[in-house]
Amino acid sequence: MIERFENFDLEKELAVRNRKARGFVPVALKADGSEVMIPVVMVIGKEDGPLVVSEGCAHGDEVEGAEGIVAAYEALDPEKMKGSFVGVPVLNTEAFVRSNRAGERDMVGQDMNRIFPGDPAGTLSHRVARFYFDNFVRKADGLISMHGGGRNLALMPVSLYQNYGDGISARSKEMAYAMGFDSVWQNNYCNGPDGILDENAYLAGVPAITAEIGGQVSRLKYRESDPGRIAKGIINVLRVFGIIDEPVEKHDIAIDIEMSYITNKTGGLHHPIKKVGETVKEGEVVSTITDIFGNELEQIRSPFDGYVMGVWVTPVVDPFGWVYMLGKPVK
Repeated sequence: MIERFENFDLEKELAVRNRKARGFVPVALKADGSEVMIPVVMVIGKEDGPLVVSEGCAHGDEVEGAEGIVAAYEALDPEKMKGSFVGVPVLNTEAFVRSNRAGERDMVGQDMNRIFPGDPAGTLSHRVARFYFDNFVRKADGLISMHGGGRNLALMPVSLYQNYGDGISARSKEMAYAMGFDSVWQNNYCNGPDGILDENAYLAGVPAITAEIGGQVSRLKYRESDPGRIAKGIINVLRVFGIIDEPVEKHDIAIDIEMSYITNKTGGLHHPIKKVGETVKEGEVVSTITDIFGNELEQIRSPFDGYVMGVWVTPVVDPFGWVYMLGKPVK
């Protein structure tokens, strides 16, 4: 049964144990009389315990997380859980229905994962972000924020955690490795409020990771397998918290890195040379930019020895954007 959760109260929902529930939370009324609603899935364990929360589609074109969260919901058995899993498959529904990164119902377009913790008096995106942050994230013992390559990025699967040498960072690191993706990304700087969800979760005392997988470039090939990897990773994170009483599955992570975004100075046609997963040497040319006549305008070079983690694949690039994500190995 798909429910309608009026006046949603997560604590009251979690108090009714040993069940699964799914439905929609209404958050706003649109001009045509339809509603902006947030889908929610809940697996509430037989016994009380920690809560892990996950959301997908803060960027509406990154759909793998939505399917992976639902796959985890379907696979979990509340009878065997000491604690709960709550998922929001699609947080930014207005962007999701258009397969866009950002929604179109704000006065000025908003990237939802750049405005957390949101503003209860702001535009629609700000209000949805704040509703999710206050009613889900702050009440969680751990957060998995699902992202991907979307329309424009070829991406190596990676899990990011905040790395500041404290207990929250240590638990976040456990979560990142438990996701079992191809690489782990240490984030050593925090932009603070009005920014990225996992950073704001850290500031609120909640261990959090951003797990990125899939995108338009690889979606056809991995249409079925990527959601399965996400579901498997989520379930393994639940083991980290003891929600599922099983040993945490260990994974051989191929690359442990710090990430750098490599920017271009000149707009034009982007010609990637190095592909995702390949190694690069300091000073090596990773791509070129030409004008419409084929004249070379710029060479993009790697600033260090490392790995190609992501490539901007849209042929036309604007000046002073970023075209590569390169990872520097950490000890």
